[in-house]
Amino acid sequence: MEQKLDLKREKVNKIITVILVGLLLLIIVVPIGDGTKANDNKENVIDTGNNGASMEGSAAYYEEKLKDILEKSYGEGTMEVMVHMKEEENTDSMYEEGTLIVDGILIVAEVSDNAAVGDISFAVCALFDLPAHKVAVIKK
Repeated sequence: MEQKLDLKREKVNKIITVILVGLLLLIIVVPIGDGTKANDNKENVIDTGNNGASMEGSAAYYEEKLKDILEKSYGEGTMEVMVHMKEEENTDSMYEEGTLIVDGILIVAEVSDNAAVGDISFAVCALFDLPAHKVAVIKK
């Protein structure tokens, strides 16, 4: 009787092992994404191929939106914002021209404490998915 239980446990263990190995292979084989890094962040990427958006128009749009958001927290007329954009070559396709991405942001803020400067910098880095060295916040 004990041998039959051991054989059943052994069969169940083998079946579970085969199922787990199958799932592992399925996870490894199935691709998760298309492998492109350029268009992962949709917040700060603008396609210039078909709609003809200009670099200045896109930067002005981001400047105005960011200024409005920051002034809601720190008061009207307390912020000046400059957004620098660059065109990134699109090497995946010969038909697309390229994309505009936010490359850096400068904010001149009329705030009294350094904590506010840090909060603004942190929020902008998170919003535009930029590293901290590409965002500068200066007190007036």
